[in-house]
Amino acid sequence: MDKILVSKEDIRQFYITERGFNSMLKKYAYLFPIKGSKELAGLVADIMGDGNLQGYPKWRFDFCSKSKETLNIFGEKIYSNFNIKGKIRNCTTNIFGVSYLYGVNCKPLSKSLYYIGVPSGEKVTQGFKIPNWILEDKEYFREFISRLFICEGSVDYSAPFVKFGMSKIIPLLNDGFYFFNQIKDNLLFHFNIKTMRIYSEKPRKTRKDNQLTSRIILKIKRQSELIKFLNEINYPNEDNKQKILSKIKRNT
Repeated sequence: MDKILVSKEDIRQFYITERGFNSMLKKYAYLFPIKGSKELAGLVADIMGDGNLQGYPKWRFDFCSKSKETLNIFGEKIYSNFNIKGKIRNCTTNIFGVSYLYGVNCKPLSKSLYYIGVPSGEKVTQGFKIPNWILEDKEYFREFISRLFICEGSVDYSAPFVKFGMSKIIPLLNDGFYFFNQIKDNLLFHFNIKTMRIYSEKPRKTRKDNQLTSRIILKIKRQSELIKFLNEINYPNEDNKQKILSKIKRNT
């Protein structure tokens, strides 16, 4: 039986008055209890990767993509799991090209996601961890890594290798390394996948507040480990998966 992660009693702490809490329950009592699931683990990865959870006082979340089709799929998952709809709008803050946001304005759901481990605010300036309820379940972790790779992963087809990458401000580099060590340790624990040493790139000044940031990288490069990774994590694109496997075969 899936573990209950959020009950009505758990979410009560986010409301100052009993009246406000009861008013929320009139519309959203059906949300609770929220139980652990593969899909919920994937949703956590989506928001940790290409999403953003805004905390107090707005309590809402967005998911960003260049593809409206991807956003519609995300929206369908939110609706099928929580019976809540969002809206697609243009992203005006992306300096790297045209992209869109799928926004969900639901405070009880946003508070629940925060309660189960989704970080709020700008992720580059926040330390966060993979929640234990995901780490402790092999299938939850598999879905989490698969969805996180879609957001934060990339492939070098010439080598070949795959890598995860996330940026942090310099004071939070240790927090970023902790997060990546969680990935490294649990890829080994759950799937016996050995990764390369985690490292950080040269700091850069790309932010308006002039804080230096550094990108933290985790690679899977050895051919045997790469094959295990491609087969274990539900690699999102079958054509690309076969392209990498073909490259590996040519190199052996």
